[in-house]
Amino acid sequence: MPHPRIAAVATATPAQRFTQAELLRLAGYADERRRGFFEASDIASRHLYIDRARFRPDESVDELNDRFRRGALELGERAARTALARAGWSAGQLDFLATTTCTGRLTPSLDAHLVARLGCRPDVQRVHVGDTGCAAAVVALQQACNHLHAFPDHKALVLAVEICSAAYFLDERLESAVAHAIFADGAGALALSADGGGPAILEHRTLFRSEHLDAMGFEYPGGRPRVVLSKDVRRIGSGLMAEMARALMDSQGLKREDVRDWVLHSAGRRVLDRVR
Repeated sequence: MPHPRIAAVATATPAQRFTQAELLRLAGYADERRRGFFEASDIASRHLYIDRARFRPDESVDELNDRFRRGALELGERAARTALARAGWSAGQLDFLATTTCTGRLTPSLDAHLVARLGCRPDVQRVHVGDTGCAAAVVALQQACNHLHAFPDHKALVLAVEICSAAYFLDERLESAVAHAIFADGAGALALSADGGGPAILEHRTLFRSEHLDAMGFEYPGGRPRVVLSKDVRRIGSGLMAEMARALMDSQGLKREDVRDWVLHSAGRRVLDRVR
């Protein structure tokens, strides 16, 4: 059975780019500890779906939802169209679409809106992976690969989009300040098929530890999203990355020195330093 191959990759970011100093001023943190999260982040700037001239840090829930909707559809469509163009496909050739986001909600879901905006066929198959957090893009990719194993002559597109700037919560918790210091907005798309060139996806593997469910996610006090981000994430994340890497290398008969390049989830400098 042929392996799914990556025919094209594309990203999309908002036009507005903010320095960490600008974002620190918008957040209004005056104490040294919270300011330190911004200043020691190793991040120079971030793209956010925010209008500089109109933004105020006390948006209502309805305003946050509206900004998420506009940003997710705009950036998602742009990334999807670019990936299709780079693969040399039209939207009408697409057989399967998988989308994912966790920083907002749409009903009908993101995939349904993109089927309409891209001009896909009425019989296109689709799935939306919602509320899955940092692992969501890989979960969506698994669904696309499973589809291509079942239908090897099909073409698939995976799209992940997050508008993290529409999920802020200004309070006194340190974890809120950490989230405000590192997250940004953007979309990424991946075109897949079982024929043609491009890197092959040889294997997928899941590693799920239910005891860590409370370490990261969202709460919704008053309907407003608030990040849950335990200080243990850097320990948990690095340990799971190492365990997963060993399992994948063992299944492919590889050693660490056989791997030339590593692409890891950008979970923050401390997580990446630990996993190395």
